[in-house]
Amino acid sequence: MAPIEPSRPQPIRLPPPAKTEASAKPQEKSATTAKAQQKGTTAARPLEFTSAYEGPKKTGFEKLAGGNPVQAAASPADGAPTDAKARAGWWKGLSADQQTQALNTDSKKIGSMDGLPASVRDSANRIQLKNELTQLTAEAGKGKLSGEKQKQLENAQAVQKQLERTEKEAGTAQLLVYDSAFVKGEGRAAIVAGNLDTAKNVSVSVPGLNSDVRSYMDNITNDSLHLFNAAGGKQGSVASVAWMGYDAPNFTNVASDNAAEHGATLLASDVAGIRASREGNQPHLTVIGHSYGSTTASIAADKEHLQADDLVLIGSPGAGSAKTVKDYDPQLANGHVWSGSASKDLVTWLNGNNMPGDPLGQDPSEDKFGAQRFTAEAKDRGGHINTGDHSKYYQEGSESLNNLADIVTGNYGGVDRAKARYDKWEFPKGHVVKDPEAERRV
Repeated sequence: MAPIEPSRPQPIRLPPPAKTEASAKPQEKSATTAKAQQKGTTAARPLEFTSAYEGPKKTGFEKLAGGNPVQAAASPADGAPTDAKARAGWWKGLSADQQTQALNTDSKKIGSMDGLPASVRDSANRIQLKNELTQLTAEAGKGKLSGEKQKQLENAQAVQKQLERTEKEAGTAQLLVYDSAFVKGEGRAAIVAGNLDTAKNVSVSVPGLNSDVRSYMDNITNDSLHLFNAAGGKQGSVASVAWMGYDAPNFTNVASDNAAEHGATLLASDVAGIRASREGNQPHLTVIGHSYGSTTASIAADKEHLQADDLVLIGSPGAGSAKTVKDYDPQLANGHVWSGSASKDLVTWLNGNNMPGDPLGQDPSEDKFGAQRFTAEAKDRGGHINTGDHSKYYQEGSESLNNLADIVTGNYGGVDRAKARYDKWEFPKGHVVKDPEAERRV
């Protein structure tokens, strides 16, 4: 891949926030004190690379160049509250100059701060992205990139490409999450198609096995854009999030890796951040987990109190720790858990009575689980179990995508229901799982 030659980023200035009766006085006060607070604080902080699993924060001069960090100047971001729900009000209370200073001197911190408006995090993360592209591309040209930093460069390039693509196809794009150094360069990112600050309906798509930023961001962005279009996103009422936000396992360690548990914590935190940022203007929010991502999303709902209005598990190899929908919070358990499993999708049979020890949990499309199953057969379904149908749930024009769009927009009456799988005793096989969808004509 040819290296990207980005232009040197210019400082970003946000327009002054609109004054309200509640915010006018704090803004006037901060405007009079901003200059005094900013004297001697114009020097930019070192570029930061932060990973949830790497321990103490390391700045760019430590991690990229190996040298001692320059003493960072004070930033308005240092006064941010720890409670995500309080951060939106804190940000509004800063003057325009203070907001600009925080963005330009502490872009990494602002970009990762749950509770801030998505537009603010987007501005900060774009600064971070451009800075990294500039620095890492320069080092690559000198032949100084380590293996891990090469991954970080590829992550940055992949995010830049999909961010531009999303802007072109959806009209509006936001970089909600960005961390190229996450888990030794595996990366973490979330790109929004639409406006997350104003959309009435929000979806968060969670990918499965073998997914990481540099090699899978295009796939999850593709799925997100298909859903955005099917749900009428260009009318402005939908925001679709391509969430590549955890360290997914591969085929060799899927049964033993605890990635779903780690991912569940991160997913629940990011969704809570979206909720906090919207304050009194809450959207209808749907989390959609595909493949191993469904296991991750289910654990988030079971163990981490996922703040979703609807939970959708598609192509699922198992619901993780949840045995039935009753293990979730009442909001989800009472009719808002959905399952889509193509009858010939091999991955959806790797659970229940079909795998020794049932490593990934209960099949959410079986009647005993209690989810609402919808039709999700591939248009070109064959006569045998296969792996191809596993990647067709977001396929344009498919019954699965149409049902996903109806769930995301709250049009539950438009969802085409399917009969659940069920367990049956057959001699001499013993217990077998039957799927009525296998007999339905497509």
